[in-house]
Amino acid sequence: MRSITTVGILFWVALLAPLRAAENSLQGTWVGQWTREGSTVDVTLHFLKTEKGYEGTFDSEGLRVAEIPMQKILWHRPNLSWEVVSDASTETYSGQLRGNAFSGQFKQGDAKGTFSFTRARTNLPPPSHEEIKFSNGAVMLAGTIFVPTGKGPHPGIVFLHGSGAEGRWASNYLAGAFARRGFAALTFDKRGVGKSGGDWQQAGFEELAEDAAAAVAALSARPYVTRGRVGIHGHSQGGTLSPLAAMRIGHPAFVIASAASGLSARETETFSVGNSLGIKGMASSDAEEARKFVDAIMETAFSGQPYECVVEAWQKVQKQPWAFEPPPKTDPYWRFMQRIADYDGVSFWRQLSAPTLLVFGVEDERVPPRESAARIAEAYLHGHGTSLKVMFFPGADHTFRLHTNASSTFHWPKTAPGYPDAIIDWAEGIVSPGIPLTVSVPSH
Repeated sequence: MRSITTVGILFWVALLAPLRAAENSLQGTWVGQWTREGSTVDVTLHFLKTEKGYEGTFDSEGLRVAEIPMQKILWHRPNLSWEVVSDASTETYSGQLRGNAFSGQFKQGDAKGTFSFTRARTNLPPPSHEEIKFSNGAVMLAGTIFVPTGKGPHPGIVFLHGSGAEGRWASNYLAGAFARRGFAALTFDKRGVGKSGGDWQQAGFEELAEDAAAAVAALSARPYVTRGRVGIHGHSQGGTLSPLAAMRIGHPAFVIASAASGLSARETETFSVGNSLGIKGMASSDAEEARKFVDAIMETAFSGQPYECVVEAWQKVQKQPWAFEPPPKTDPYWRFMQRIADYDGVSFWRQLSAPTLLVFGVEDERVPPRESAARIAEAYLHGHGTSLKVMFFPGADHTFRLHTNASSTFHWPKTAPGYPDAIIDWAEGIVSPGIPLTVSVPSH
């Protein structure tokens, strides 16, 4: 009996030893929430002990961010603190860690809140990262490949950029989500951003599409990627130019066009700027005045009207609460709009044969969702299209967050239910061998 009891004690000592060791270490994954003004958001923290001390990052499904760095991590048992630094502000977090849980307070700008975390029961190995450089002609581009765990080869996906100076960070959330489902996912800095050469301000859709083709070629060449099973994902501007990118790639495994416009550049920009002014909610007299102001911007942006005309239009409405001052004459906005003024996305959709997924938020304020879906679907299905699926997310805006009416009450952003799992499910089905392709058209 004594030997059995001794064996039992030794068993429990051996079992508890790693748990006690974990309690004496900050390293690992912690799951919890931030709470601010009664609103909560789920957050996951990752701490790693190095020779220099602790390093850390955080992810959030609700905020749709991944691998955001944490700085100045200090742990003097039981006190724990860190900072999150951005170009605009520094957020501070401080609390106490006891055992396998810690809690405390944070300050984000002038706002304050609380947090609480517990150690994750299991630490699934995250995707590994491979830094990569590739070229499109004389332009050198830099990015990161999220490499899935497990034996390859894996299907792949390349993320195209939205408008403006967008770096690889903008797609890290989706890239990580795809990688956890078995895709090798490449995000890269737009030309002239981050570690990439060139200048996006001097480029048009043709150059950006060629950059995408170079990225697909670079990812396809990795030994852990399945040849012929690399697709593309483009959101907003990236979704709009995705059929052109597909033509330059040649034969992508699939195309995911998210919040893509099926209208002309001028029609799309008119819709977007009008919504930013809130024309739909204005009295008729104000709405007419606002539309004239928008028309003046469009004439300068797309038709070559002198910049002085838009300044004159601005001077007429500058006292209105909805008005905004146009970008300076030297702003790259004007040059870029003229470069894409003649872009005919519909003609490229007619040429596309790759399996395609269109994704829209019903409350999209930047791109008219149903009209865009209808125009793209008609062109694709009456051209060379082979497989089309259209998804609408009710209540979702341009970024697939649930649309909320403006109020003084603070709310963390909430992602539309089913996003992004639904799009990953679709892509998984396309690249899985033996699964038949189906065709569906949008409902109206």
